[in-house]
Amino acid sequence: MTENGLPNRPLNREELLAVLREHHVFPGTFPVTVIARSDLAFYASLHAAIEELQGESSFTIEEKPSAKKNFTSYRIELYVESAETALYRKEAIGRIDGVLVML
Repeated sequence: MTENGLPNRPLNREELLAVLREHHVFPGTFPVTVIARSDLAFYASLHAAIEELQGESSFTIEEKPSAKKNFTSYRIELYVESAETALYRKEAIGRIDGVLVML
């Protein structure tokens, strides 16, 4: 076990959901941060994918380019109904071509 009481291994789906429920209020906003190469095509793909995932639910995307503008951090706020929805949408965003890191 680590200092925060979590196992010293990757968490399974039920453990991930428990952590989400402990640290977020549902329904509510859920933050996701994506880092990718700075590219208008990636932004368009990211925006289109999130629009499709969210449907009528709201979201925002804030862009912050790196100092040399080679990479961009996208801070995404999704409105979700449940921990299950939050995890599903985070996993789907992680599968978008061009995502280098996701937090």
